[in-house]
Amino acid sequence: MKSRLSNFKNILLQNKLVFLNFLILIIGIFWLKEINYLFYDSFMSPDIDKYIVYFDHFFSNQTTNKEHGLMYYYLHSLNYSFLYADLNNFDFFIHKSIQEVNFYIFLFGLSGYYFLLRHLNFSLNVIFPTLLFVNFFPPSISMRLVYKPEILAFALLPWIIYLLEQFLKSKKIINLFLSIPMIVTAITIKGNVLVILAIYLFFSYFRIFFIIPKKKLVLLFLISLISFTAMSLENNAANGKTILDIQSGSAIEENYNFKAPYSVIYKIDMYGLLSSPIKHDHAKSFLGITLLETSGDYFDLYWDNDASEFFKSRKQIISFVQSNEIKGPELNQTNSGFIVYQQRMTDVYLYEAIGLLLSIFLFYSLIISSIKKTKYRKFLLASFVGMGVLLFHSITGIPKNNFDPLVGDTFKPLYYSFVLIFSFTILIATKLSEKYKKIFNLAIYLILVVFILGFPKNAEFVPDINMVQKIQSSLFCPIEKHIYLDNQDFNSVNCGLNNLSQNTNKENSLYLNKIQHKPVNFLFITLNLFTALYLVFRKNYRKIEDLSLLLKSK
Repeated sequence: MKSRLSNFKNILLQNKLVFLNFLILIIGIFWLKEINYLFYDSFMSPDIDKYIVYFDHFFSNQTTNKEHGLMYYYLHSLNYSFLYADLNNFDFFIHKSIQEVNFYIFLFGLSGYYFLLRHLNFSLNVIFPTLLFVNFFPPSISMRLVYKPEILAFALLPWIIYLLEQFLKSKKIINLFLSIPMIVTAITIKGNVLVILAIYLFFSYFRIFFIIPKKKLVLLFLISLISFTAMSLENNAANGKTILDIQSGSAIEENYNFKAPYSVIYKIDMYGLLSSPIKHDHAKSFLGITLLETSGDYFDLYWDNDASEFFKSRKQIISFVQSNEIKGPELNQTNSGFIVYQQRMTDVYLYEAIGLLLSIFLFYSLIISSIKKTKYRKFLLASFVGMGVLLFHSITGIPKNNFDPLVGDTFKPLYYSFVLIFSFTILIATKLSEKYKKIFNLAIYLILVVFILGFPKNAEFVPDINMVQKIQSSLFCPIEKHIYLDNQDFNSVNCGLNNLSQNTNKENSLYLNKIQHKPVNFLFITLNLFTALYLVFRKNYRKIEDLSLLLKSK
C-alpha cells in the first residue's frame, strides 16, 4: 500500500499542469517569505511593546498581566532560545526568529487547507492556485509580518474543519478525539478567537451532538473539559488574568472607553473611500475600514508604513500631470511608466484605490456565492461571524468598552483574519472549479497585490544597513546579494550569521537565561503536530484474513 506522500509524488510527475501549479506555489511561498523578512521589521509590529512581555515571562517567569494564551508566544520563545539566545544583536535576531516562527505556523495552516480542499473533492489544479491566493491574500501577509497570535488560529482552523468533516463523512469517532487538542489550543489563544470559533463551530456542526453515541459524547466532553481546564490554569497562572479578562481598550486607555454607534454597521461614504482613503477618516464606518484594510493597509501598519522598506522607492508606474487639454494616457519613455493627464489636479491614491476595488470585487463575490452555493454556504459565512462578533463587541461594550471613535481600529480585519481567509479560500476554490479559465483573473489579482505591496522598486532603491544584515543572514543570501546589493558600497558583505553576532553587546542578558517550559502547552504542541502528521501519513489498512499467507510471503 503506497503512502499518501508517494501518491502525491506520482500525481505530480504524471501531470505536467499539476506540477507547474505546484512549482509556482512553492516559488510564490518562498519569494513572499523572503520579501516579508527583508522589507519589514518585526519591531514595527503593532503592540509589540505590550506583548514582548511574554518573552520576558518565559525567560524570567515574571507575570505577564495579559490575557492571551501562552502557546503562540511559547513557540517564539522556544525558537529564539534554541537558535539565537547565545548570539549578540538581540533586536536583529528577535526579528528573524519572529518571521521564522510565523512562517512555520503559516505552512502548518497551508497544509491543513490542502487536506481540507482535497476532502471537499477539489482537484489539485484548483487547490494549488487557491493556496497561492492564500499566500498573497493581504490579511494573510499582515498576519505573517506581526507578533500577534491570530496566525495560530489561522493554522488550526482548517485542520479542525477537516477532522469534523471527516467525521460527518465516515462517522469514525477517532476524528473527533483527534480534533480535541486543536480545538482546545484554538479557543485558548485569545478572547476574540474563543468567541468567534465557539459560535461558528457550534452553529455549523451542532448536528454532530445528535450523531455521537451518548457514552462517547460524555467521554469527549470530559476529555475536552479536562484539556481546556489544564490549559487555562497554566495560562492563567502565567498571566495573572483569564482569557476573557480583556486588558486592551478602556481598561488601559481612556480613549477606548466608548461604544460604537449602531450606524457603524451601515454607514459608508463611497466617494470618500476613493477621494480620501486616509486612516482615521473612516473611523465610524465598519464597511469603510473593512474594504480599505482587507486588500490594503488603511492603518499604515504594514507595507504602507513609511518606515518599512515596502514603502520606500516605489516606482511611479502612473504619473498624474495637470493639463488644460483633454488627453489620453501616454507612455513615459523616461521611467517606462504612463502619464495620465488631469484637467484639475486632485490627490490620487492609486494603491488605496486598487486595494478598495479588489476588496469590493471579493466581497461582492463572497455575498453572491453565500446566497447561491448552499453546498459551501457554512464555509463562506464564516467571515461574517467574525465581523458580527466585532460589531457586537464594539456596539454593546460587552464585556468592556473597546472603541475609539477617532480611530476605529477595533474593526481591523486582522482580529478575525482566520475566518476571513477561510471563507475566501473556499470562495476561490469554488470559482476555479466552475471555470478554470478564471485562473487568469487570479493571476491579475496576484500582480495587483504585489504592486500594492510596493513593487517594482525604482532604480534609485538602496537598502538600509538593517536590510543588508537581513540579506547576510538569509539562506538565499548569494542570490539576494546580486539582486539588492549590486552596489560598490556593499562589495564586502559576507553571508552568514557570524558576521552579525560579534559586533554588538548583549544588552538583553535576560534572554541568556534558560527558558521556562510550560508542560501543558508543550504537550498540546506535541499533540497538534502528532495529529497533523498522523493525518498526513494515515493509511487505509486492510484486514488480513490469512495470516499464514502473510508470513509465507516474507
